[in-house]
Amino acid sequence: MESVVNSPAHALADRASAQVNGFLDSVDDLTKALKDFDTPEIARVRAKVKMALMAAKSAVADTASQIGSQARQAGKVTDGFVRDNPWQVVGIAAVVGLAVGILASRRF
Repeated sequence: MESVVNSPAHALADRASAQVNGFLDSVDDLTKALKDFDTPEIARVRAKVKMALMAAKSAVADTASQIGSQARQAGKVTDGFVRDNPWQVVGIAAVVGLAVGILASRRF
């Protein structure tokens, strides 16, 4: 049950992480391209960018880990509620299904 609940959360976290990492890799490539210029000012900027990249990559990894942890916790809480209150969940699902059916059957 847990892997089914967390699958969309993992996909979203992986996609966001990939986009951020792609951006950070592009910035890293840019700083490597600037290494041919040996002015002190560019070296200082390159060092600052390198430190910022390391901090950003660490933050992305921490955020992805935190999102995954929160998604697992939400899945456990939901699973516990469903197991403790199965008839309430069936009733809620029936009401939601009825509402969706009524809305879907209306013609505009």
